[in-house]
Amino acid sequence: MHANMASPVNEGTFGTRPFISQYVNILHENLHITIDENFEYADFVVEYQIQAEKSGTQIPLLFYASSYYENFTVTIDGKEVTLARQEDFWNAYGAEKEKLTNFHYLYNADRKEVTEIENQFQYGRSERINLNDFLYFETDISEGNHTIKVTYKATNWRYKHNRLNEDSFLYALAPAKYWKSFGTLNITIDTSKVKDKVSINVGTPKTGEINGIATYEFSKLPVEVLQISRVPKLSGFAKFLMKIESFWFAIILISLLVLFHIWHMFQFRKKHPRRKFSTPAITGAIILPFIFTIVLIFASLWIDAAIGEPYASGRESYGAFFSFLYFPKYLLYYVVFSIVLDFTFKKIIKRSL
Repeated sequence: MHANMASPVNEGTFGTRPFISQYVNILHENLHITIDENFEYADFVVEYQIQAEKSGTQIPLLFYASSYYENFTVTIDGKEVTLARQEDFWNAYGAEKEKLTNFHYLYNADRKEVTEIENQFQYGRSERINLNDFLYFETDISEGNHTIKVTYKATNWRYKHNRLNEDSFLYALAPAKYWKSFGTLNITIDTSKVKDKVSINVGTPKTGEINGIATYEFSKLPVEVLQISRVPKLSGFAKFLMKIESFWFAIILISLLVLFHIWHMFQFRKKHPRRKFSTPAITGAIILPFIFTIVLIFASLWIDAAIGEPYASGRESYGAFFSFLYFPKYLLYYVVFSIVLDFTFKKIIKRSL
């Protein structure tokens, strides 16, 4: 997958969904996402209304902050708190290590539940949790209701497994399955600055528009991974080229040369019906497969150019240079075609004499 710089995925930010203490209930969550015009970065503001069942110094939330871009901050009741990174999550648990005992439900024998987040990624891909991505904070919290606010800037994900880049912002909702309680969730997604159309995998917004400011309200987990995707803006010509693909596009471009080659072979046989070998047949049989291979490469580059940035992934063009590996096959097919056709012309012309 990652060999030879050929990874089909540019990984972005996966989200900062928290795991929560057994003494904390999340009553309500507001998630606000604002995406920039080029669909490269998004500002996340996540606000949790929590209820603490006991007072004292504790870790109310344990955040899974995977590859966030910058400016990750947490405030509790308006006061910014100091974050710590949990370097060895599992070794912090035990009778003599009480720091994370309030998260005992995360510790199970096989650890399957927290080593991999189930998601709706395409192509069979799943996302594993890196334990070094856990961030936490300790605070002397009083019993009762509090507000925890998380802000950060995220980068997009890019799937480039075919001609088109599939750009999206992902936010992992799956950890909510492990919460002690799940209240209500409001999501606001602001794509009003984005130049392209977008799609969102949580359905029709309650208010607003998807290509504007869309709001959603949920009383249960809507999906395991919230996904906001960009829809590539393509010209009619680009769509046509993508439909016929580079191989058939190259066939169309080379057809005139093939017709010229056939005509030239026929004219040669009319003048030299008894010659054993046809110079045009031999020459064309060697040159045309080489030209076809070159045209195939340029056809792929032309399609990518028609698609344009930032939608063209370039992977097809990258792979097109390996068309030379198929040159022997193209050569064999066309040599056989030229020999058979020349033999046919020779036979027909001899009969007419």
